[in-house]
Amino acid sequence: MGLETVIVSAIAGACTLSFAASVYLVYRARPQPETGDLEDLIQNAPYHRLHNVLKIKSS
Repeated sequence: MGLETVIVSAIAGACTLSFAASVYLVYRARPQPETGDLEDLIQNAPYHRLHNVLKIKSS
């Protein structure tokens, strides 16, 4: 087995491995979450995390 064969085999193996990893990541990708109703988003907003950033005035 010559040096050229070893180099070509290593390159082909690396290409196959990167292709397999790409296919795995594409299948693993999650779809974007659906946008919900605006009222639900406002009700479930994390207002308790805004105490240092935004002063919320109560009427």
